[in-house]
Amino acid sequence: MVKIATCSHQMARAELDDMAYRFYTMGSRQDFDVKNSSFHEFYLANPHKISHNFAICQQNNLPSRRVSFEEMMSESKLSIVLPLELIKLYKKWITEFFYLLETKRSRWPGSVIPILNDVLREVRENSETLEQCREFLENYSVSFYRATNSACRLRNIELRLLPYPQTSTFTKIKLDLQSGGLTRLSALLGIDRSYQDFPFWSKRKILMDLKRYLGQLSHRLQEVECFHFFLFSFSFKKFDAQCHSKAYEQLNEITDNMAELDTYADLLVDEEKRRFSTGENIDRQIRDSLQNQKDTIDAMFVSLTTKLAIMDKINDEQNELYEKSVHDAICLCLDMLLVLADSVLEAQLLGLVMEAHKNSMLHLYFHIQIRSDFVLSQTITIAATAILNTVYRYAGDLLLTVASFLSVYGDEKGMAEDAWEAWRQLESRVAFTLIRAPSAVCRTCIPLVSGERATICVSIPVPHDVYDSLPCELKDRTSFLVHVAYFNIGVNHEATLGQSFGGTALETAINQEGAERVLSYSNRFSVDQNAREAVMELVNVVASEPSRKNLAIFEWAMTACELLRGQAVICCKSGKDRTGMAVTIEQGRVFRETCGLNALQEVIASLRRDGARRENCRKNVGKAVYSFSPFQMHFLPKTFRPPNGTYSQGVSS
Repeated sequence: MVKIATCSHQMARAELDDMAYRFYTMGSRQDFDVKNSSFHEFYLANPHKISHNFAICQQNNLPSRRVSFEEMMSESKLSIVLPLELIKLYKKWITEFFYLLETKRSRWPGSVIPILNDVLREVRENSETLEQCREFLENYSVSFYRATNSACRLRNIELRLLPYPQTSTFTKIKLDLQSGGLTRLSALLGIDRSYQDFPFWSKRKILMDLKRYLGQLSHRLQEVECFHFFLFSFSFKKFDAQCHSKAYEQLNEITDNMAELDTYADLLVDEEKRRFSTGENIDRQIRDSLQNQKDTIDAMFVSLTTKLAIMDKINDEQNELYEKSVHDAICLCLDMLLVLADSVLEAQLLGLVMEAHKNSMLHLYFHIQIRSDFVLSQTITIAATAILNTVYRYAGDLLLTVASFLSVYGDEKGMAEDAWEAWRQLESRVAFTLIRAPSAVCRTCIPLVSGERATICVSIPVPHDVYDSLPCELKDRTSFLVHVAYFNIGVNHEATLGQSFGGTALETAINQEGAERVLSYSNRFSVDQNAREAVMELVNVVASEPSRKNLAIFEWAMTACELLRGQAVICCKSGKDRTGMAVTIEQGRVFRETCGLNALQEVIASLRRDGARRENCRKNVGKAVYSFSPFQMHFLPKTFRPPNGTYSQGVSS
């Protein structure tokens, strides 16, 4: 720029310096989108805002450039609402299961009744626990946040809004961790996998869906008009193939994959025969062994196939004579398949009771069940908050990258095992959908939960204007999944002890699986070259050193998550100390890449000293200090050490 003036050289230079200062420091401010802010109030509460100003030195004697941004920390309204809805659903499941078992008192052999009573007692205890949780959550109205030292069965979720959305979450449940988390407890259970909680209920859902399908076919064939419509719309051969492949083959697969199922079915057959012989008027559910039923069905399908082959070779007049015979044969096959499905369901339920009681593992079995329910409610709440946080730019399955800083030693090892299993279950058991809020004036997001143990559906309502602005491909989808990549990097003194005495096998397995999940997600969807390079760098970093405080895993996991348009979750034991250090490191990375900040450690130290993390500590323990001792500081990586004057030892958390 050249400015021609009649004033002195000093005055012209002063004016130029003033213009340069205004150009570099007084640019248009980038605030949060107003529409997004109003939407955030729908599912967030109690925002805490802090403004930061940094100066960037420039070359050519230009004045320093100022960078201003606003940091906001909010509490998720879902942290109380959604767990309460899930507990109601869990209560419904366990009540139905209790009454189902109660009906078996008069049907099962007398030798099984004492075992059944023990099972009913465990189920009743879990039901009482859920009822206590429900009452506590319904009566809890203080805030959406709870201090760490009193976080018994609540989860604290705080959301930090950065230049790109990021979810920072922490949870804590007081459960017995002396014997380990869900991973180790499941290994101690010692029963066949087909009778463990999720596989058992998955197979049971398949059987119930199969019965529904067979019932629909049978109903269509029983009506004359529907039969004629069916006859002219489909070939008998096609129907025979569908019936055989979809129904019979699935039944065979289930019976073959469940241990001792034939034995338990024979036990029920003998009991029904005994009662029938004594003159009792009973409704026989299993008339024969499973193998005999399958042999009978095989013979029926052979006979049906033969009749269909004959129908192809005869003329139309003779063909009409075979229609009734084929119709009756198909109905009989369907009836026998229904009987077989009922027999498998009954034998499977008895098998669960008997297997869970083996080796005195009954209490452990139902402890694992309710423990899984608790931790799953936390992951669902976190995922739902993340979905709402990214709803404006989201059109497909969401990638949720979870960075945990638990040490795989002592109680925290059990927490890591719980978290690992909970995030796995979220991906395999839970489907999400976005729906229009029931009212245009609705001010709070209250998700609807439904489904069975094998499949949970979480319907998340959004305001009308937000729902109307969603991508069409998202509104057209009935549901979508959350793909989770879970990483764990121990950084404190207990992590050092764990590496020396407990080994790194668990952390290695967690991080390797997390890298594989990110790679699988990137291969499934079309991504740009930068995202693919970040994913490959993450895979290489994990392959070179999957444990031992390798913070490069965290950096590349966050980078890949951002480029893949995913959501990031950062957590530790209490959610304030190691989480605070990790969140500020991630903030520094974002500033470096978007604003050109080079003095990264000074920026991070300023964020830890003057940012929202201190307020987070105050909410947790009543003091705005991080809970680190000089002894612990010695073991922390340098990038994880808070500034002087911001930490103290002996702070209860």
